[in-house]
Amino acid sequence: MSKFIHFIFLICTLTFLGCENSFEPLQINEELTFSMNGVLDVHADTQWVRVMPIGRSLIPAEPVDHGTDVEFSIQSTGEVFALEDSLYKFGGDTYVWNYWLTESLNGNESYEIVAESPEGDQSRVVLSTPSSLPEPEVVYAEDFESISVSGIALDTIVVAETRYLAQALTEVGCTPEREIVISHLKEMIVTSGDEYSINSENLEEIATELGVFADQIRINHREFVVVTAGPDWPDDVGLSELEKNLPEVDSNVEGGTGLVAGIARRKIEISERRPPCEN
Repeated sequence: MSKFIHFIFLICTLTFLGCENSFEPLQINEELTFSMNGVLDVHADTQWVRVMPIGRSLIPAEPVDHGTDVEFSIQSTGEVFALEDSLYKFGGDTYVWNYWLTESLNGNESYEIVAESPEGDQSRVVLSTPSSLPEPEVVYAEDFESISVSGIALDTIVVAETRYLAQALTEVGCTPEREIVISHLKEMIVTSGDEYSINSENLEEIATELGVFADQIRINHREFVVVTAGPDWPDDVGLSELEKNLPEVDSNVEGGTGLVAGIARRKIEISERRPPCEN
């Protein structure tokens, strides 16, 4: 992960690898124009994609407007929308351009995003969204940080995880707050009727991550996240990489590189956020 360039949408990301296996490794090609990365979420009210020129610095040190136009179209209706641009600054003097659209998406729909340079060169990507994802039922018990989840998913579940903000208790206070993510994909049970269920006790794993005993933990926030994607979602690409990192090899962008895909995401807040303790 450290070899990738870190960036964050709030997005989120995912459509590719159909039965024809059109998801090909990126080859050296002087015709590539843009890198495009992002996820389009059926349940989000704002869609985001990062678009950066290839051949210039992917993380430039100066906030130079490169004059890119990005358009978003609905394949079934032909409607076209222009995306707005936003310049994001990371630590130090590094910048990226994220493009956004306040448009709700339909499940089981195809969309196209086209980025065009002032010279008329283009990169484009066509992606499909999965079905809408019903909110799961989540039952939580503080003893052993137990979580029980049940729901229905019409598409492949690519993320099912509990996310914690936690601290280790010390004699003089607390250690710095950390995010701990526990995946439940391996223990998830899926039936033929599209129902899924998860039962997990997470306390010991949290304690192991923090390097303390189970009674030396302070939990400041808990949430459960489940994400589905369509049948063309590449098996070897994790959501966190697609959301936060620049893909190194695989690409579904024509005339460019990167990954842009459709997902359906549900996030269930298990407990309200409380301030971290301080020493």
